[in-house]
Amino acid sequence: MTRQPRSVPPEQRQVYVQVVEGLLQHGLKGQVSPRLRERLCHAGVDLDRPLLPLYPVPVWARCLEIIVEEVYPDVPRVEGYTRLARAHVEGYGATLLGRAVMGVMRVLGPRRMVQRLPEVLRGTDNYTEVTLVERGPAHFELSLNSSLGAPGYVEALFEGLLASGGAKAPSVTKVHDDGDSSTYALTWIQDP
Repeated sequence: MTRQPRSVPPEQRQVYVQVVEGLLQHGLKGQVSPRLRERLCHAGVDLDRPLLPLYPVPVWARCLEIIVEEVYPDVPRVEGYTRLARAHVEGYGATLLGRAVMGVMRVLGPRRMVQRLPEVLRGTDNYTEVTLVERGPAHFELSLNSSLGAPGYVEALFEGLLASGGAKAPSVTKVHDDGDSSTYALTWIQDP
């Protein structure tokens, strides 16, 4: 069965609750100050109420900016986003769905885990499409139909996922970004 691509206009793109829950309720546990809580509420994510099933991408992107400003104010922006992504991977792994996904990733190993990334990423929002090209045994190129203006975030997110899959010395480098799509090289050290 061939799956139809999801052609979702930018104004209708949304992230699913488990993405928001993973970061805000688990990844940042103990770091959500009253000021951060208030700023997130003004941006559209009210942590004093049950989380919504979906959040518009602009709301979520703004929340990421706010979190970096509030939680990592004394580091360069790229380092703040890198730390945020690491907390997000850890937090997602603490959600019900994330525990299941991460458990499977550990069993699969890095190569097969990367091959499953398109499916995993489709479960995070209503719009992501992934093209994956294998360049070598421990080298893949992953292209997304989106771009996130958060320097270092996507790279650190994929590095964290690779590490969760057992990859040694994972490295992710952005090789293309035109504002509408982006491509990343995913590599790691392969066991002999």
